Amino acid sequence: MRKLLIILIFSAVGIGFAQEIGSIYVNSEFLQNTQVATIKKNNVGFVIPIKNATNKESISAIGEYQSTHIKFVDDDVPFETEQVDNYQTFSFGVLYNRILKNGWGFTFKIEPQLSSNYDEVEFQSHDIFVNGSIVVDKLNAEAQTMWTFGAEYDPQNGLHFPIPVIAYTKRLSDEWAYKIGFPESRAKYTLNDNHNIEAFTTLDGLVGNINDDVEIHSTDYVGTLNNTYFVGGIGYNLRFLKNFLLESKVGYTAVNNLKVQSYDNNEIYDLEIQNSLYINFGLKYNLKSLVKVKSPY
Repeated sequence: MRKLLIILIFSAVGIGFAQEIGSIYVNSEFLQNTQVATIKKNNVGFVIPIKNATNKESISAIGEYQSTHIKFVDDDVPFETEQVDNYQTFSFGVLYNRILKNGWGFTFKIEPQLSSNYDEVEFQSHDIFVNGSIVVDKLNAEAQTMWTFGAEYDPQNGLHFPIPVIAYTKRLSDEWAYKIGFPESRAKYTLNDNHNIEAFTTLDGLVGNINDDVEIHSTDYVGTLNNTYFVGGIGYNLRFLKNFLLESKVGYTAVNNLKVQSYDNNEIYDLEIQNSLYINFGLKYNLKSLVKVKSPY
């Protein structure tokens, strides 16, 4: 609980209208830890418009595949780590965007997921997770500011309860803009149309069903592996060939949890993973605009 309070205090999101344009992307992420485990994620995903009713409203199909490999190095872990070192996550859902009157906007997302180590062939109901969010925002075009409010539920951040979404976005000049809130903050300096540098904090993680019993201290348990981390750092973004975006980030975690939990979210075993170096890089191809871009960021 104390670590969660640290996240709430020091983190800061710009989820509201974060999907102004469709995209197809690939991404790799590393949490380098030399004492307990190194976590590597590879993602492939898309946001593709399927209906544009007006220039103010859109419905998009969203989906992602994520492969997570955890390389354990701690010899004191009291169970066979081969049972919990590989996870596959598949998701598919719908994103709805609408611009309302007087600067107001609305975003709704629902995205069911399968996330498991698939240790057994048969499918289990515990392999299913649901990611959803409801967000509203209010733009002041003259002041170049925007407030964002809402809530999201995403077990893939390792938390099994809804979290608030709140952000204040401000454009200071053609070069400088920032967002501050929860669960993500950013500050961007634009060098030119194709280059920008961005400082960030963000909350992320993993949840995956352990698809078979895991024996810990001679007792068989069923449950999930949960990773929650809060990271801050700096990134560089390069736009090229008009619609391609190359993204790279480096940072360090301020909070990092890796636990085996029961299905009622009680802790079974804490791997006591330390804070670690964070590296992230990816390539995105931007599709046509879904709705009129309204964020001042």
